[in-house]
Amino acid sequence: MHLRILFYIIVMIWGGGFLWGCASIPPEKQEGLIFKDPEAEKKAYNLQKLLIIYPDDVEKRIELGKIFLEEDMTQAAIKEFKKVLIYDSKRVDVFFLLSLAFQKLPKPDLTKALKLLNEASKIEPDNAEVHLNLALVYIKLKNEDKAIDEFNRAIELSNDLAVLISAHLGLMSIYKKRGDSEKANREYKAAYEIYPEVEHLIKQVEINRITPAPKYAGEELRDDGLHPSIEKRIKHALEEIQKLKRR
Repeated sequence: MHLRILFYIIVMIWGGGFLWGCASIPPEKQEGLIFKDPEAEKKAYNLQKLLIIYPDDVEKRIELGKIFLEEDMTQAAIKEFKKVLIYDSKRVDVFFLLSLAFQKLPKPDLTKALKLLNEASKIEPDNAEVHLNLALVYIKLKNEDKAIDEFNRAIELSNDLAVLISAHLGLMSIYKKRGDSEKANREYKAAYEIYPEVEHLIKQVEINRITPAPKYAGEELRDDGLHPSIEKRIKHALEEIQKLKRR
């Protein structure tokens, strides 16, 4: 659960006011499919060979698409996920992945991402994670009222602690941005009662926002202070927090 909550916090806390705050995404190299991770390249190669023999093996195709997505080969990932939906048009998890892929494009297609999640909602209207992800896209589209509706819908439908905590924190962020401290505190308290470690997770994400970690092993260090060691990153984060306190 820890990792899923952390993922949603990372997604929610920045953008518009609190979505995806990360280092610049490297330019995509789709044509030659140049991998950063040799192991990922090997797995992708083996999956591609198997899919020539078994083109309708949706699980292998999803696995291949995920590798492409993780390697920032977004167009290649989109191509694989679309093929999956040809064989199985009801795969809600693939609608999620496609939506994420369209959000990761150099020029994110939020309209397409929203459409895909709405399609998923038609297939499984009571899927709380669909509503949570809809809320996240509405935040990126700067439609906070719709986001509030979707976060509340996720809370109504879910028994999943990660979804509940993430939805409460999403509402907290919106209300905090609007200056409604009473509602923001209420949502934070609800998240904290479910999972007291949430305070630590938020601090961890804040450090990563101020001084992001390298996107992958072996990434060249930069001169702007973004990719030093964790010790230097924490030191830099503390310095930035002190600056904010003095304002």
